[in-house]
Amino acid sequence: MVAEKESYHLKVVLQLKWKQGNEYEAKVSVTTTDTCYHAGQLKIGLPPGTAGVPEIEYLTFDFTHDKGKACGEIVQTVEKTIVVLHSSAKPKVTAFAVVNDLVAGSDTKDFPRR
Repeated sequence: MVAEKESYHLKVVLQLKWKQGNEYEAKVSVTTTDTCYHAGQLKIGLPPGTAGVPEIEYLTFDFTHDKGKACGEIVQTVEKTIVVLHSSAKPKVTAFAVVNDLVAGSDTKDFPRR
């Protein structure tokens, strides 16, 4: 008998807004489905154990999910923002939601024109 591997599926929405110079505000919104999700940090970089391409700026929004606990079925959206720098070498941003070290969803956007 093989143990069932956990998987999580969350809706991720990335919004980019120009601030000044080459700085953009990246707002990452993640919709969770129960009260056992706990938001962590939003940071620049790929999730652990994943590979990417150099033409994309990556963001990782960490979550934990309680195991073996009764969870209330409440849908809520958690938002965090971070400043990212635009360069012509990286015209896109991808934001990942990561739950207990597993990728649970993502969204990719082009940097908007100023």
